[in-house]
Amino acid sequence: ASGARTPSSLNPEHGTGQGVLGTLPADPETGAPASSGPSQSVSLPQGDAQSQYAYAFDLLKGGDYAKARTAFSQFLDQNADSDLAGNAQYWLGETYYAEGDYKDAADAFLLGYQNYKTGGKAPDSLLKLGMSLEAIGHKDAACTTLGEVATQYPNAPQSLLQRASSERRKAGC
Repeated sequence: ASGARTPSSLNPEHGTGQGVLGTLPADPETGAPASSGPSQSVSLPQGDAQSQYAYAFDLLKGGDYAKARTAFSQFLDQNADSDLAGNAQYWLGETYYAEGDYKDAADAFLLGYQNYKTGGKAPDSLLKLGMSLEAIGHKDAACTTLGEVATQYPNAPQSLLQRASSERRKAGC
């Protein structure tokens, strides 16, 4: 993915689509993504939703996508009604996207869009859903989805709207 950025450049609460996660550098010995391998057990810390979300996001920033995925999943199980649930669902999708698992990423972004349509990450989820659909070869669905970003969220940050337009051109829509 061109323009891949590290998760530390992203704001955990308000993504603009500018700092999307891309593919991971390959392990020089195996060629596998750097964070692939056996996942270790993760448990969210005791405390409020904000501290649990911060814990999961710190794992993401550290590049441990498997642990972050587990932590965000646990967060969503335990804090489904939290104001941060939409963000957590988006970042869950990013853990898959970062590792090139575009099918599971698409599923996670679709859930984020469907379940949190009015949340701060909804436009980002729709954008990344379109990008994930393109990555798995569903061009028509990707083009439709990417076109919906500006239609559904005309007041989204200009950078996100431009990214959706750029991704549509890249996909040949």
